[in-house]
Amino acid sequence: MTREFDLIAIGTGSAASGVTSRCREAGWKVAIVDSRPFGGTCALRGCDPKKVLVGAAEAVDWTRRMKGKGIHAAELQIDWPELMRFKRSFTESVAKRREDDFAKAGIAAFHGRARFAGPTTLGKPSEAKLPWHSVGCLHGPAAGCCRLQ
Repeated sequence: MTREFDLIAIGTGSAASGVTSRCREAGWKVAIVDSRPFGGTCALRGCDPKKVLVGAAEAVDWTRRMKGKGIHAAELQIDWPELMRFKRSFTESVAKRREDDFAKAGIAAFHGRARFAGPTTLGKPSEAKLPWHSVGCLHGPAAGCCRLQ
């Protein structure tokens, strides 16, 4: 079975999500593929979670530096399990929410590692959990070569 798309994006972070959403709104047939949980590095492992962890470390550092200068803090420490629970409170729902958003928008979403199988197709990822088909180029309809077969 061959399926054709106007755009296939690799990755589900902010950039790919924005492009695929706009192209879908314009009437394009769109697919997206990611080998990691949907949401991208920034939302799941980078920017957002990093700000929480760095913020906690900076709070401890500044408090220690201000000791004896009007700041008094007994037993100042980071409770790592509690901090990680807080971080997960806003990262855990990202993947499911992103996948639901793709489905609602009519974007075909695939889990697995994309690899080129030829000049115009991406091959079957071995770790895919759903029936996988080859996916074509990432250049949009002008290139006329985006296929899922």
